[in-house]
Amino acid sequence: MFKQFILIEGVDEMTPKKILNERGISLVEVVASIVILAIILISIVNLLPQMGLKNNQNEDKQVAVNLASKELAYWQSTLKDDFNSLLANPNATFSFIKSGDTLTSDSNTITIFTTTTKSMTSKYHSKIIITKKPDLNSLPTKANQISIFIYKNNNILVTENYGYVFY
Repeated sequence: MFKQFILIEGVDEMTPKKILNERGISLVEVVASIVILAIILISIVNLLPQMGLKNNQNEDKQVAVNLASKELAYWQSTLKDDFNSLLANPNATFSFIKSGDTLTSDSNTITIFTTTTKSMTSKYHSKIIITKKPDLNSLPTKANQISIFIYKNNNILVTENYGYVFY
């Protein structure tokens, strides 16, 4: 067999270099690289709708967290004056119970279901649970826990918050 050698200028003439016979890439290599790129692109494209859905969920959650804080402040200020009356007779008529809202009571809690949030108009509705037994029972101040649950359509719980009504 013959071996071909080439002499490269500036290189020692005694050191022969082998000529490699590469004339480009084959069709198989091109098709394989296109398939690999297609798989990567399809994976990325499939992630886009999921990222959009997660962004919408995070937006709902953030709005609801802010709304829960406002609702807690609203109910704390609203209940402060009528709280003794509410604890004594939860079946009475109260100005803060609007049309469509329901108030239920058991031995431990008072629950108020609202069709919309009271602090501001929104697409959410809320459930307020007030404990009848105070956590702080020292004179002159008592404190009962109030829990705010914010729901969106189909009664999906988005967030919750709690605080105390001082009276």
